[in-house]
Amino acid sequence: MPKNIQKRPINWDKLVQMASNIGDRYRVYKHKRSPFIHIIDRFNNNKKVSLKGLFVDVLEDRLLALKIVEHLGEETFPSINVVTLIERIRNDEAIDIAENNTLDWQSLKECTENHVIKTMKGSSGKNVRATLNRIYEDKPEFKWEAILKWLKKKHTVDQRGFLNNLDSLEQIRLAYLGQKGVEPEWLTRELLLEQRSLHNQSKKKLNRYQNNTDMVDIRGIPTKKEAEKYFENIKDEFPLETWCLVMMMNYGLRNHELHHIEEITSDDPSKNMKWGWVYVAGEWRTKSKFEHWTFPIFPDWIKKYHLKDNFRNYQDLLRSKAKMNIVSALDKTKKWDKSIQNDRGVCDNNSYLGNWITKRMKAVLPIWKARVPDSNGIRNKKEAAQPIKPYDLRHTWAITVATDSKWSKISDVEAAQAMGHDISTHKKHYQRWISSEAKRSQVMSTITF
Repeated sequence: MPKNIQKRPINWDKLVQMASNIGDRYRVYKHKRSPFIHIIDRFNNNKKVSLKGLFVDVLEDRLLALKIVEHLGEETFPSINVVTLIERIRNDEAIDIAENNTLDWQSLKECTENHVIKTMKGSSGKNVRATLNRIYEDKPEFKWEAILKWLKKKHTVDQRGFLNNLDSLEQIRLAYLGQKGVEPEWLTRELLLEQRSLHNQSKKKLNRYQNNTDMVDIRGIPTKKEAEKYFENIKDEFPLETWCLVMMMNYGLRNHELHHIEEITSDDPSKNMKWGWVYVAGEWRTKSKFEHWTFPIFPDWIKKYHLKDNFRNYQDLLRSKAKMNIVSALDKTKKWDKSIQNDRGVCDNNSYLGNWITKRMKAVLPIWKARVPDSNGIRNKKEAAQPIKPYDLRHTWAITVATDSKWSKISDVEAAQAMGHDISTHKKHYQRWISSEAKRSQVMSTITF
């Protein structure tokens, strides 16, 4: 500890002056939105490090902050956790600055994996772990130039893979920040945001003049008649699978949302509740960005296939076939405890849940083929029908709403809300089915002069 200050009270200005007298590299700093003392590294773009646990208004904490500045001298801030650093210096334990600044991909990989387990859903974490394994194998230098070179190694800036790797690098940055208390110089948020902006700009330029870029994942869109023929063929032998497919097509659901939806509503004037709707939970349970209600495009199917009568039996059976893993939203390594306030719980295995009906349709159920309609909802019979996947039934809901005159009063915004995504996502996938003729008619019918 600097000499002759152990018992002498010092105000903040005096503390700042004493810290500057110790050396040229570090300064103490008072953040207006934090009660903790901060240190500024003048040799590293004035990077600020919070000394968590050392309060601005506590004399002993001010003195300890000076002791830390004195210990650091002109050396780089150590890579150990800030809390650990404070405790060691408080206890006069030796710290080898050079040793603690060493960094290796093995320890960073372990740190990031622990971060992902605690903070991300299983499906999202799976993508990060895949990227983490690739970068661990390549082991680029801990320099931004090397990281950027690795980032561009397999993907151009406009590709989805480039964005996936960026997302994973952000998780590495957050994991490092959580452990060390400061983000890595070679992987700052600012650098990653710059690359994300370049990706977005390149993506827009690439898609600007390309038609049907929304068709990549859509294989077949069955008509109501085609669907009923298929369901009639399988309903006796595969009643649960029939219920799943009818629900997905009728309500525009994702595969895994079948596990999380609430029962089909009944009329209840006291709650402004109408018959036939389905509630879908938000991101704490599903992939949807927000909780929402969705309506049936074929209301007669509710009675025809006993969707409401058999709802509880079939959903319970589905949940027994593929069991949900609900974990704490506060710490995803722990099971959800309903008694804890502000913890809704998060479903951590939606990919697994959704795969149940996908596998059944691929390996067990009869092949189901359909064509894709044009912007007017008309199918070209000369085109070959393609085997459809369960997710095509969600696309069927959206395209039916966009092309069937029965739903002409439903706006794009309302359709997007019913599907649980934003309008930009909706237009990205389904704009093709709003034809130029439809746009012209819509505009001319609403504008007079």
